Amino acid sequence: MAICFPPLNTKQKEGTVVLNIILGIIGAFFGAVIMDEEGILPGFVMGCLLGMIVSLRQRVSALEQRLDILKKQQHKEGAAPAPSPKPEPVKPPPEKPPEPAPPSHASESVTTPVKPSRKPNVIPISPRKEREPQSPAEAPRANLNRLTGAIKAFFTGGNTVVRIGVIILFFGVSFLLRFAAEQGMFPVELRLAGVGTGAIALLMAGWRLREKRPGYALILQGGAIGILYLNLFAAAKLYHLLPLMLTFGLMVVLVVLSGILAVLQDSLALAAFGAAGGFLAPVLISSGSGNHVMLFSYYAILNAGILQVAWFRAWRVLNLIGFVFTFAIGTIWGATAYQPAWFPTTEPFLILFFLFYTTIAVLFAHRQPPWLRGYVDGSLVFGLPIIVFALQARLVSNLEYGLAFSALGMSGFYITLAALLWRSQAGGMRMLTEAFLALGVVFGSLAVPLALDGRWTAAAWAMEGAALIWVGIRQTRILSRNFGVLLQLGGGILFLADLSGAGSDIPVFNGIFLGSMAVSVAGLFSAFYLNRHTEKLKSWEKWHHGVMLTWGLIWWFGAGLSEIHDHLSRPDRLPASLLFIALSCGAMVPVSIRLRWKPLSWPLAGLLPLLWAMALILFADRPSAHLFARWNLISWTAALAVHLCLLWQFEKHWPRQLITLWHWAGLLLATFILTWEAAWAAGRLVSTGTVWPFIPWGVLPGLIILTLQKWGKKIPWPTGRFPGQYMGSGPATLGLFIGLWEMAACFRPGYPDPLPWLPLLTPIDLAQIFGFMVLLRLIQLSGRETHLKISAPAQHFLYCAVSAEIFLWLNAVVARTVHFGAGVPFTESSLYHSVLFQAAISILWTLTAFGIMRVAAGKQRRRIWFTGAVLLGAVVLKLFAVDLDGSGTVARIVSFLAVGGLMLAIGYAAPLPPPQEEKRSP
Repeated sequence: MAICFPPLNTKQKEGTVVLNIILGIIGAFFGAVIMDEEGILPGFVMGCLLGMIVSLRQRVSALEQRLDILKKQQHKEGAAPAPSPKPEPVKPPPEKPPEPAPPSHASESVTTPVKPSRKPNVIPISPRKEREPQSPAEAPRANLNRLTGAIKAFFTGGNTVVRIGVIILFFGVSFLLRFAAEQGMFPVELRLAGVGTGAIALLMAGWRLREKRPGYALILQGGAIGILYLNLFAAAKLYHLLPLMLTFGLMVVLVVLSGILAVLQDSLALAAFGAAGGFLAPVLISSGSGNHVMLFSYYAILNAGILQVAWFRAWRVLNLIGFVFTFAIGTIWGATAYQPAWFPTTEPFLILFFLFYTTIAVLFAHRQPPWLRGYVDGSLVFGLPIIVFALQARLVSNLEYGLAFSALGMSGFYITLAALLWRSQAGGMRMLTEAFLALGVVFGSLAVPLALDGRWTAAAWAMEGAALIWVGIRQTRILSRNFGVLLQLGGGILFLADLSGAGSDIPVFNGIFLGSMAVSVAGLFSAFYLNRHTEKLKSWEKWHHGVMLTWGLIWWFGAGLSEIHDHLSRPDRLPASLLFIALSCGAMVPVSIRLRWKPLSWPLAGLLPLLWAMALILFADRPSAHLFARWNLISWTAALAVHLCLLWQFEKHWPRQLITLWHWAGLLLATFILTWEAAWAAGRLVSTGTVWPFIPWGVLPGLIILTLQKWGKKIPWPTGRFPGQYMGSGPATLGLFIGLWEMAACFRPGYPDPLPWLPLLTPIDLAQIFGFMVLLRLIQLSGRETHLKISAPAQHFLYCAVSAEIFLWLNAVVARTVHFGAGVPFTESSLYHSVLFQAAISILWTLTAFGIMRVAAGKQRRRIWFTGAVLLGAVVLKLFAVDLDGSGTVARIVSFLAVGGLMLAIGYAAPLPPPQEEKRSP
């Protein structure tokens, strides 16, 4: 099917022509002012070209709007297709197809496709043929072709004779007046009267022809009014025949007459010409007195008339003419003549003009056709506040906080207006509401730095940025969302830049803390809202959530830690910081769960590494310090409780590997903290001995291992839920630590003060015996427990390792016996050169070798027997290699006799098992 538009009427085409002629006359006037009579023709041509460009832009906009309507209709018709009859052949278009009319006002911008009673000259449009997009390289060439086509159409299309005739008539009158003045042919009064009479006759002729030839009539009326303006200007300014006030009044009459004729004939061009002449009238007949009250009062009357027209017609060109003339002339006057003493008589006019054109912008959006309802005039909506605020800055330049209050007032005005439009539910006003809301936010952002310091400015910008993100997501505005993110980041940078030398004696309720919290809350809210509405974001916007979440958390924890550092003493800073971090993480748990904000749980996983880092740093700084000093007990208890809460709440949200790792690391951290505090308590309880603070590091992990092995499965959570970590890898790691502790304990004398020394019954010996029992128990359980299951070779290796440690401990027992019984210093050199110690360990090694070889012989295990033999060989080598002091001869003799006798006993009681009888070791 083909959708056809009816031909554009002649009135619309001729109205565009009149508008071009009006702009040409205005250009001729300015050309004459700037370049005298030589500038009339260039000015006229430039004005006409400007009018053509404006008209061309409006035509293109109208065509695009028509194309959108066609697409919507085709989409609706395509939803329920019906069999269509065979299309009739389309008649070729006439030789001169009618030109599309410019969208001079809303009612003329789009013509509804209706079925006419007669077959008009129509242009068929294919229902599925869409305009192909132009590449950036082709766009300038296309615009140039359109411009040249419009110029060609102006001189070749429509009633060309009438157009050129009016132009020639206008210039002819100008040259006639000039020639008559130069030749002195007629009195000046007669010449001006004749021109005025001819213009009135032309105007009356145009009025009489308004129904028969509407386009022709409009051209005649526009030319007549232009000649009358020119005639009055010459009479008042060039020849001084009329008083300026009388001339001004006559020009006002012409303005009113143009408006009446325009409304009666529904002619935008005539109204625009009348308005332009009205705004130029006081400039043309100005006497230089500088009476700005009279000037702006007159402009207020003209703008009130434009507002009245806007109530009935959406004439964008008329609105722009009033806007440009009002604020252009006002700007020139403000830059050249304004004085601060005139503020009371100038400010009300600026506010009045601002209200006028804001109302006109609302009316323009409201008076559009149904399919364009809400279409806004961007030049007026966004250009008006910029110009008004610039003029306001000039007016209040000498007033403190004047510009800040002005920005605040404009922000409140725009936000209130947006709220009223939103509540009124006016059809199609969403775009204008969003524009006003954005302007309110912008001016609110601008008001803060004009009145407050950088900290409050940053806080305000952060909140406004969050509001922009909210609006951008609700209304699907990419620019608003991204501007909100940038506004928050800029506010934070501004906040940091203003912190130099800042401080407050009042904790919490001060600008630094409250401002930082405002930046943090804004960032967290933005992150939450971005995460909640991810489907509305572009793919490249998805990472904004992570940026704002990180930003908000940095400001949250940074604000709290900074406040603690500034207002608490040094000993209280650490526990207060730890408690603040723990409570913050705990508070974020219900927030993440209730709001279903899963990404918030990920940063909370950093609590455990932070606790480990704090504990290790403190231990490295002061290993013997009291960890739970002051109110650290509350802080660490709260931190570990929050850690368990995180594991409980996010067990299904975090990966399984992370959960198991964090249970294992949490067990080790709790053991480390409790052992550290137990070591401090032991040292504080028994201050005379140095071994007491060392003992808990081997005993308490062992107690925890035994407790978990006995009671772990009976507790549903966390040990029963994660047995592999609390009864497997956790105890295994603690067992490794106990093994390292056993080795370290062997090199300590273990002074038992205030207890007496008793062999094998000193506190450190008993602690080591307990440690070996725990290790052997762990190895034994590793063969049965599934969560601690290891291979047989690994189990055998662990038995050997523990046996080696036990042998090392026996040597340490001998060294301690020599130290406490014979007074030999417990140093490496002293023990090495001690006769008693060397003889004792020789006998110990031989006895150990005898025991190993005897057990191996009884169980028929040759490998174990060779282990004892190696140890026995080491004893023999030591006997010959060790260099004793002067009494070494006797000691060596005693050693040789003892070792030799034991070797005879070994040869008898523990012979080498035969190879065929050897059993496989487990």
